[in-house]
Amino acid sequence: MENHSPGKHQKTVKYRPLRLSRGMKIFDWWMAGLSALFLLAIPIAIGIIPPIDGQTDSLLFNIGVGSMLAGVLVLSLWAYQGIDDWLERRRNAPGRHPKRHQ
Repeated sequence: MENHSPGKHQKTVKYRPLRLSRGMKIFDWWMAGLSALFLLAIPIAIGIIPPIDGQTDSLLFNIGVGSMLAGVLVLSLWAYQGIDDWLERRRNAPGRHPKRHQ
């Protein structure tokens, strides 16, 4: 048996999820593509290419390190922009502002 006492009723508040703008969705796809390119595709391609000599090996290594650094930069930019967009949407969302007493 369940106890339905009137004093123990809990009020739950449900908010609708904040929707992404079309521009932010496009930005997310671009950032995902660039991240995959810099962090996966280029280093894997460099790992497959056999070095011809020591200079080529050094050059390929430097390109791989640069690609990884660019990938980390892309991820950092993506995270910053995502948090900024989330805060902006949260600030401007209808029904989420505290009621002002005038």
